[in-house]
Amino acid sequence: MDQRLAELVEELTTAGEPQLEPGRMKELKKICRTSEEHLSHAYHLLLTRLHEEHAEMRFSAFQIVQELFSRSHCFRTLLVSNFQEFLELTVGTDHEQPLPPPREVAQKLRKAAIAAVQGWHEKYGEAYKKLALGYHYLKQNKKVDFQDVHARTVAERKREEEKQKRLDNVYKEKAKRAEKEMAELSQEVAETLTEMENCFRLLLPDPFDFTVNGTGLEPSEQTSADEDRSASSLSSYVGCVDDEQPCCSKDIPPVSQCVRTDQNEELSGKQKKPEQNVLDGDTCSEVESGVPVLGGGDDDDDETFVRSHGLISHKYTLDLELSTDIKVHENEDNAAVINSVVDAHKLVRNKFLPSVQSWIQLFTRAGINDDRLRCAIDLKNKLEAALRKYKEMNISFKERKRKVVSF
Repeated sequence: MDQRLAELVEELTTAGEPQLEPGRMKELKKICRTSEEHLSHAYHLLLTRLHEEHAEMRFSAFQIVQELFSRSHCFRTLLVSNFQEFLELTVGTDHEQPLPPPREVAQKLRKAAIAAVQGWHEKYGEAYKKLALGYHYLKQNKKVDFQDVHARTVAERKREEEKQKRLDNVYKEKAKRAEKEMAELSQEVAETLTEMENCFRLLLPDPFDFTVNGTGLEPSEQTSADEDRSASSLSSYVGCVDDEQPCCSKDIPPVSQCVRTDQNEELSGKQKKPEQNVLDGDTCSEVESGVPVLGGGDDDDDETFVRSHGLISHKYTLDLELSTDIKVHENEDNAAVINSVVDAHKLVRNKFLPSVQSWIQLFTRAGINDDRLRCAIDLKNKLEAALRKYKEMNISFKERKRKVVSF
């Protein structure tokens, strides 16, 4: 029976579960009810588990203690007789022997133990003198605030305050070093970003940048250039005669040519009727003036519209497939530019961006929320934008092999 009791205690305290397994716990309580010897053996097994340097094992053992304490006078007597040791192992009253890790479970154990001591004192304090002494010892000597949700002792609060002060001083020193590094490195970062942007423009010029050698056309020059192009295209349209038709417009009836030699005019004049001459004259004037004749048939209007807008036919469509993917290939002309942008990219990715991220982290931990933090965040955004643009460029280049010179 004692062997089975030891197995149950070991299984319950090593399961690592926040709650005790009901089946095993029921079997353990059943064995403890059989005799005081088994109950005493269970007490010593649990006390051994409370000495383990693992907060989860201590917490599971404390839960078993709590179950047996509320059900057995014999167990209460055994525990109260060694109450100070119990408090050291569960509440952590000895600041030289703090509770073992994990920290979260240790905090949970401390709060549960203090709440249990308070409940035991209210229920059994008058019957067990050492229990009342232990309660007042925690309240008066160890300054445990039983109303405090964190239930921390004075020694623990002092340790945490000192630890926090040390951390604050360390973070402030690191923030000062980060500020100095940022001042020294900001100029180099700006120059590298400018170099990358210039390389991007050389490798893939902006399609909306109409400047020539860095300067754009004046508005008057642009207007005169547009007028010259318009006049040239109009004269070409009026003066040229289309002797050949493309294959796709063979089904369109020919349009009377307005520009003829004098000899052709005489020949056509003899063969045409007067009404036809009037019609041809109207058509010529329409083409020369660029204004369609009103009152014609729908078919003539459609043909005139198609011709005047440079179209060939309404019977076909033209689909254009434009690739949105960008890929820059290395060649003899852009090799130097690609070398520069690749080197700058490595510098940004491996040096500048990690440094800026560490600055932001240090400033945040030190509680700095002024221009230093904003400047670091601005640098981080610019560096990340440059890396994204480099990735979008999809630059294809040859592998560079480093030559190692041996002496």
